[in-house]
Amino acid sequence: ADVHFLVGGTQTNATVIDAILLPWQGVIAPHTGHINMHEAGIVERGGHKILDIPAKDGKINAADVKRIYSAWEGDGARDHMIAPALVYISQPTEYGTLYSLKELSAACHEHGLKLFVDGARLAYALTSPANDVSMADLARLSDVFYIGGTKCGTLFGEAVVIPERGSIRQFVTQMKQHGALL
Repeated sequence: ADVHFLVGGTQTNATVIDAILLPWQGVIAPHTGHINMHEAGIVERGGHKILDIPAKDGKINAADVKRIYSAWEGDGARDHMIAPALVYISQPTEYGTLYSLKELSAACHEHGLKLFVDGARLAYALTSPANDVSMADLARLSDVFYIGGTKCGTLFGEAVVIPERGSIRQFVTQMKQHGALL
């Protein structure tokens, strides 16, 4: 895997999303998701649209992801639309709910969508008795995730993990452009 260290969660989310998406692509996220509600519009400032979908207790489901993708795919004018290319979730969610292993693996890769797991609170998820998702599962099922420190008591620091080494080209350059290179 490629592992990169960044200072904080907002900077990490913006850097990862910009590194993955092409200019005409958007990110599917829960309407309650951190990137949609609590990051002062950083994703949009970077030029990417958030395609928000309903969430139940902070979680999105595979049927809604499929609905968004299918609506785009089936639209005759899709060349004039933002293309869904990435799914963003947080583990645990902003409500403290956990995605199960089954939920985590549903829908994304079926439609060629990449999966980004915001791990700002990942330590809480991994230590929860209700959790069935391991670090190895995250590495197997996601295209990128991060191990958060700032929301878990450290002074600073997030570790971005890109399981398939080299799959995000020039990530260090993206970090530099976002002022995130330590």
